[in-house]
Amino acid sequence: MSKTRGKHKRGARGSTEEGDSAPKRANIMAALKDPEDITSGDEESKTKDEPTRAELNSVLVDIQISISSILLENKQTRKEMAELKETVLEQKAEIASLKATLASIKKQCANAEQELAAAEKHINEQEEEIAELYDLQDQLEQYTRKNSLEIHGIPESAYTSTEEVVLKLAEALEVPVFSQDIEISHKLPSKGIKPIIVKFVSHKVKTSLYKARAKLRNVSISNLFSSSTAATRTEATRIFLNENLTSYRRRIVNRANEMRRDGLLLSVWTLDGKIFVKTSPEGSPIKINEIEDLRRPSKSVSTMTD
Repeated sequence: MSKTRGKHKRGARGSTEEGDSAPKRANIMAALKDPEDITSGDEESKTKDEPTRAELNSVLVDIQISISSILLENKQTRKEMAELKETVLEQKAEIASLKATLASIKKQCANAEQELAAAEKHINEQEEEIAELYDLQDQLEQYTRKNSLEIHGIPESAYTSTEEVVLKLAEALEVPVFSQDIEISHKLPSKGIKPIIVKFVSHKVKTSLYKARAKLRNVSISNLFSSSTAATRTEATRIFLNENLTSYRRRIVNRANEMRRDGLLLSVWTLDGKIFVKTSPEGSPIKINEIEDLRRPSKSVSTMTD
């Protein structure tokens, strides 16, 4: 009984294991039955996702071309950078050279300015010296003319000699003048009626005749030369006496007379070569030393004794 029960138990256990393992073996066999079918399915799915070798080669070629292009560009950039650095260095050298040249030029300019200032100072000093020399020359020249007078307004047809004119004029002005008082007399070159210049031996005689010039307002050509023709009398103008001035002083007098005619001055006259003007009847005589004084006569006031 017991043996039979034992066999039955083993048989029961065996049949149960077989029953459980049978489906497992069937599944394994099914899986092993066609392995190619299994792998081919996976490969097909993988093949659909992965690129082909040709595509990979094409991508690699593109990458290589891009890398080559980048390397070429980098090489060109490095070359350009090197050239740029070289240019910058050259420009720095040029700038340094220009700075040095500029510094040298500035130094030269400073030296030139100093030399120019010294030259201007020297020129100014020379101009002052020249002005003083011109003034001294003018004074000396005027001094040599202190005994001379000019007679204006008598036509040449009225007289036979200039000395005759001097003596007749002195007689009309009631000033005693004799031939021995006259050092020299002659006509001056001029357009129209030529003036006569006379140099007296004595400054006293010259001064006496010159001070009597106011009487010439009442003297005409017929008073001096009664035998003069009508043509001569027509040609004659007002007779007047002037001191014999240097060209510079004559220019001053001419300008002063223009101002007198324009009403800017009341009167103009000379005394021993000195020029005087008056701006009003009540005003004091103003001594004029140069043309610039006529622009400011009120600031050049001086007495006739200066």
